[in-house]
Amino acid sequence: MSEDKVELRREGSLGWIALNQPDRRNPLDRETAERVTEAFRTHFGDPDVRSVVVTGTGKAFCAGGDLRQMGNFSDMGTAAAFDWPEPIVELHRLMLRADKPIIAAVNGPAYAGGMGLAGMCDILLSVRGARFAMPEIKVGIFPMIIVAHLCRALPRKRLMEMMFTGEPMGAEEAHSLGFVNRLYDTPEDMTDGVKAYAEKFERVSPYAAKLGRRAFNLLADMPADQAIDAAQFLVMPFHLGEDIKEGAAAFLDGRDPAWFPRHDS
Repeated sequence: MSEDKVELRREGSLGWIALNQPDRRNPLDRETAERVTEAFRTHFGDPDVRSVVVTGTGKAFCAGGDLRQMGNFSDMGTAAAFDWPEPIVELHRLMLRADKPIIAAVNGPAYAGGMGLAGMCDILLSVRGARFAMPEIKVGIFPMIIVAHLCRALPRKRLMEMMFTGEPMGAEEAHSLGFVNRLYDTPEDMTDGVKAYAEKFERVSPYAAKLGRRAFNLLADMPADQAIDAAQFLVMPFHLGEDIKEGAAAFLDGRDPAWFPRHDS
């Protein structure tokens, strides 16, 4: 992708997406959200890509919305105000329904929509100096869209405190709360960590990852008794699919499974 705001590249089985406005701390405006969505679709449609990572260039991951645009919100009509966040909502929808694991590599501050973008990822890696915050209330708005996922990723009381004060949370605390999977001392160390995860994802069944990610997102928010009943139906595609045969045979033969790229979506 040639646009400067978003960098797109593939490294082996790993698809890279980098927000690329370092002088402005990588804001996530409408246009950038559209380009990130396009980048995800490119990687999701590439059968050689087994996992995707999103990060930022420079010293910030993503500063959230563009305050220069937000200053004009009150002059919008009702229809325009409702439609404005649609590209960001569509990005969240796409990430929620993704067929491949998504990694966040948080190289610096992840604020507002940037915290939401990181929180939407399946695996969240962070440098120790990064901070997470939702400062929207300090400029007269509230972090509405990102709440849909963050309320499932952080303890309710801590999330409410962050939303109502706008004060940041350090990466160490985010790790202790389970929001961050792993911490790294430097961005270089984190890049090595991203590649290590990509190698792990390269070895697993893409079919199981695809169906499993969808099933998890359905089951996680169901009451336990409903989730058990639903799981009985959702496990059938795994039992009836070809990958379980190949996986079992490879285990018994003492070899690596040969299931990729038989499933190319």
